[in-house]
Amino acid sequence: MIISFLLFIFSFLVFIRGVSPSVYGGDSGDIILASWFGGVAHPPGYPLNTMIGWIFTHLPYDATVAYKANLMAAFLMAIVVGVTYLIIHKIIKNLFVAITSALILAFVPLFWLYAHIIEVFQLNLILIAFSVYFLFSWRESVVNRKHKTIFLYLSSLFLGLAVFHHHTALLVLPAYLYLILKINRKIVKNYQLLIKLAIFFILGFLPYIFIPFAALRKTPINWDDPSNITNFIRLIIRGDYGTFTATDYLMGSALKVRVIQLLNFGLFLKADFKILGLFICLIGFIYSFLRQRVIFWFTFLAVFFTGPFFLFYASFPLANDFYRGLWERFVLTSYFFMVIYLAFGLKTIFEMIKYLFGKKINLHFLEGHFLADLCAALFLIIFPSYMIIENYNKADLSRFYLGDWLAHDVLVSAEPNSIVLLLGDTMAFNTDYYYRTNENFRNMKIIRGGMLHRVEYRKEIIREYSKDLNIPDTFYSDDSKKDSSYYIKDLINSNISQFSIYSADYLPDVENHKWMSAGLLKKLVSSNEYSKEELIRLNEDRFIKFKFSDFAYDFGFEQYNTGHIKEIYYRSLVDLADELIINKAENEAEKYLDNAVVLRSDIKEAYIRLGNIFAVRNECDKSRENFEMVSNLDKKDWQVLIALSRVYEECYKDEVKAKNFWDAADNLRRSVSDKSMENF
Repeated sequence: MIISFLLFIFSFLVFIRGVSPSVYGGDSGDIILASWFGGVAHPPGYPLNTMIGWIFTHLPYDATVAYKANLMAAFLMAIVVGVTYLIIHKIIKNLFVAITSALILAFVPLFWLYAHIIEVFQLNLILIAFSVYFLFSWRESVVNRKHKTIFLYLSSLFLGLAVFHHHTALLVLPAYLYLILKINRKIVKNYQLLIKLAIFFILGFLPYIFIPFAALRKTPINWDDPSNITNFIRLIIRGDYGTFTATDYLMGSALKVRVIQLLNFGLFLKADFKILGLFICLIGFIYSFLRQRVIFWFTFLAVFFTGPFFLFYASFPLANDFYRGLWERFVLTSYFFMVIYLAFGLKTIFEMIKYLFGKKINLHFLEGHFLADLCAALFLIIFPSYMIIENYNKADLSRFYLGDWLAHDVLVSAEPNSIVLLLGDTMAFNTDYYYRTNENFRNMKIIRGGMLHRVEYRKEIIREYSKDLNIPDTFYSDDSKKDSSYYIKDLINSNISQFSIYSADYLPDVENHKWMSAGLLKKLVSSNEYSKEELIRLNEDRFIKFKFSDFAYDFGFEQYNTGHIKEIYYRSLVDLADELIINKAENEAEKYLDNAVVLRSDIKEAYIRLGNIFAVRNECDKSRENFEMVSNLDKKDWQVLIALSRVYEECYKDEVKAKNFWDAADNLRRSVSDKSMENF
């Protein structure tokens, strides 16, 4: 226990150095605010996470709310490291192997990253880890003929806490059932024991007692308003998302997409554990199969169902950085179980070293066993040390402010006392977090437009803004069949004469009005007020207020969330450039397109527009260079080859090269079309 505690302290002190002072992205803002207000987070509510988070976000020291919440992630993941040591030591019975295995897990990039930003997966890992520890404690007691059933009860309790906290914990059940039945098949006939196990499992539901009390407080974060039994059940079973899906609009079906999930999982393992780590896991895989068959199959089932099976079933789209960042969090549990194979691999290496130095190499001036232990220990320490040095920059978020910058820049894109409609998790949750934890923007009306189809959220808007806004009659109805766009239109029409209205992503047609780009948002203006001059002036005023104004800023190693937030800025710059081009302001558009290229040089849209601008100006070389960049980024884009053909024909007057590009475009178009038909 002392070593476990020391590993916790060591890991926690290392993790603290990289904790983010800013909100991250995705659901992070919602989780932080739920903790800070003591409210109800998104389904299934995560009450235990919120209660612990409330303590951390109210710690009496000077730091951002986000930092305090993210510090909780460091604390929880450090506990996982300590418990991992206990599990491995119980299985392997080797001090060096247990310490090394725990440290390798601690400094795997993905695990380390989530020790710096709060999510709900950290607590899920802790609960599963404690459950596994007590499960193996029970197994050990049975092997030693002591039969301490209390350990099995505790394992069931923590498993229940894990399952009711995050439904994916159910995926470990096949591994649990296998191990329990292999240890004691008679357990299925012991009805009294089974009833007690079920009771302990159901006790994991107890944190949900907090939910109705939190809902009755009517905090700003109150998903589904579970103050009545119907909404309470809907929250717990994730009725809004789909009970057995990550979310009802994300689940894919094509076999090819599902297979890609498995390939991606393999690439993640390779990137995080390195070839050496996977080789050691392979050694452990073989060793445990030959020597520890029960533990082998337990680990195999746990890794399989929490990793490949779940990813194949959920089939998250991997189309952009947002979805890849969403995807990666779900493999943390399988990483935890992979460490068991890693530990067996390290044990094998340890025994080989001891055998080599203890039997084959006889040094008279040193005691053989001491030298063997020393060499083995040094070898096992080298790999974790390498992981720390190699992965520190990949996981370090101590200077990550981009999440807060995004929220600030969204808010300064609008004017004071305006209505701001936000869609998309990162933009909505980050902005809501920043808005509610900073006093400077309190006179604005921030509305998560994508949630207006939910009756409970409309009621929340009524409670918060009824004194300021004209609330449409439709907001008071209990109709939840209409989508959010219906309510957004009603809200706009009811307030258009009194407030400036800004939106992101969803831009409904409004009679006698136009949407004008304004920083990261669009502003609804009357058709008479719309002009090229106002468009230029408005955006010059907005962008000069941005906190993220240096688009060449070096973030070092970029996580998916960094790329996702940068893409939000990128799309805004390109949309603004398109609007300027439509208004014959190409010179202004070029400025914003240049910023877009600096921001995300790996996306083709800005290059296409620059290529067209330079083509019109007869700046042949610049036009060609930009179209060539598009072609390099997307080998299947046959339209850019047509653009290059026209550049050579109209600008360079080179008909031979023009025809070559035209023919290449035609061949590529046919090839892409044929492949599309095959897939269809």
